[in-house]
Amino acid sequence: MKIIKKVIFIFAVLAFMISCKETKKVETEEKTETVESVANTPEEQLAEIMSFWPGMYNNDKQIKKAKESGEDVWLLDDSGKDGWLQIESHYIKINNPKIGNNVLYVEEYRDHQPDSTYRQRIYTLNVDSTNTVRVKMWPFKDKKKYIGAWRDPSILDSLKVEEISAYPDKCDLIVRKEGDAYNMNMNGKDCAFGNSVFNYQVKLTKDVFAYRDKITTLDTGEIKSTAANYAYHNLDKIK
Repeated sequence: MKIIKKVIFIFAVLAFMISCKETKKVETEEKTETVESVANTPEEQLAEIMSFWPGMYNNDKQIKKAKESGEDVWLLDDSGKDGWLQIESHYIKINNPKIGNNVLYVEEYRDHQPDSTYRQRIYTLNVDSTNTVRVKMWPFKDKKKYIGAWRDPSILDSLKVEEISAYPDKCDLIVRKEGDAYNMNMNGKDCAFGNSVFNYQVKLTKDVFAYRDKITTLDTGEIKSTAANYAYHNLDKIK
């Protein structure tokens, strides 16, 4: 009888110990799931943007829904003009200290046709004197020399500053973090040339890059050019 009681006691102790271990394990897992990396300082936000942005994106899902809803899709033959654009984007981090410490190569094309270049830029990112993250955009002087560089980005490691030309500071993207997203906007009507105002806006998360742009008349605000009624084109990260 005593032996039976002793065995029961041992099993009870073992069951209690296992239960405690499982409880601690669950608590540990819960703590791990709730701990998130938070980028608070401008420098931390800049580093997070540089970790988020590089990748390959497209808005195929958005285009599919637009077609199913009967909305216009602006194709290369100009049918569906002013509707949604089907865009594929390559954002590639490059190592070129002569240009900057945080440098991205941007190449975008339409309708899955790499030779139909939509946008090609160098982006340099920095924290300015007001502790604001800014994105400066640099078009290429030679519009053809580096097309397709996303296939072999190493050729951009020797890119010279003289081969690109920065838009003026008034056209920089000003970055603000809101929740898990980074909003990047030109400042009001600052990016104006003559009577035309250029406005390019970006939203960036870990998995999605979204943009919209338009050209308006400075004195009236009338839209001169845009796509999909200035709605955001949402591009999912696919690589």
